Amino acid sequence: MHLDIHWNAETTPVDLVDGSVTVGGGAADDIRLEGLPVKLLTLEVDGPRLSIKSIRPLRVGNQLFPAHVPRLVMPGESLTLPNDVVVKRPEDAASRERRKNKSTDFLARELLSGDLPELETRAASLTCVAGPDEGHVYPIAFLDTTLGRGDEVDVRLHDRTVSRQHARVIHRGLSYFLDDLGTTNGVYVNGQRVKRARCLESGDIVELGHSVLRFDEGERAPEERTVIEKLPTAPAPPPSVEVPPRGDAPSVVAEKLPPVSRFAPTDLAIFVIGGLLIVTGLVAAAAFSFFE
Repeated sequence: MHLDIHWNAETTPVDLVDGSVTVGGGAADDIRLEGLPVKLLTLEVDGPRLSIKSIRPLRVGNQLFPAHVPRLVMPGESLTLPNDVVVKRPEDAASRERRKNKSTDFLARELLSGDLPELETRAASLTCVAGPDEGHVYPIAFLDTTLGRGDEVDVRLHDRTVSRQHARVIHRGLSYFLDDLGTTNGVYVNGQRVKRARCLESGDIVELGHSVLRFDEGERAPEERTVIEKLPTAPAPPPSVEVPPRGDAPSVVAEKLPPVSRFAPTDLAIFVIGGLLIVTGLVAAAAFSFFE
């Protein structure tokens, strides 16, 4: 297995064989770096699997991980040690290519068949990095994916400190949210308890009981269907009402309305009839005066 050690502005490549390797500042450490505590870090290499255990809290990526707890290190993750020493497990081209070739539909079939493969995937996934199920990769292939130790959940964890129905991952559009299902122990993301549905970002650390999982959003492909069910279309918003401006500003609404007479139709008819009667009376009076 290949690792890169960044220290004092230099990068030192290290190739490891299967077995246990210690990293620290002691003379007996397999990888000795001055200024580090003796046997600070223990690396367990088993083929493509790399597990670590530290005697002090360790920063993995941007998150602080507790001491004396085994943790799986995934390709692309980096460990920050004292004195700004960074140990990184690079992701090789073959690993990236395997992830690209695994589509969501393939993972959905694997999930429905009950076989949860330990593989890298383009779909969103949860990888157990600490706990009884360490190393398992759980694809997120549904709109609502439940997590717990019960038989009825979508992602089953063999952890007695996890509730039967502990949490769920909600997939809406291009976003993923984590929600607590009313548990006593709670659910934590990056060390903070989830009190309401929280949006997940790639690399977030999810804690359920004694199990720690890393969320990976995966790679998106435009032609790929990322969920099995179709999201319901949102109802159309109600039409907006146009309000005419106040003051002396020209009114857009008034320009569109036809001109309106200041007289009602009945008032206009009375006015015309009254005028005709007056004119008739004047003509009759003039004729009467003429014949006298």
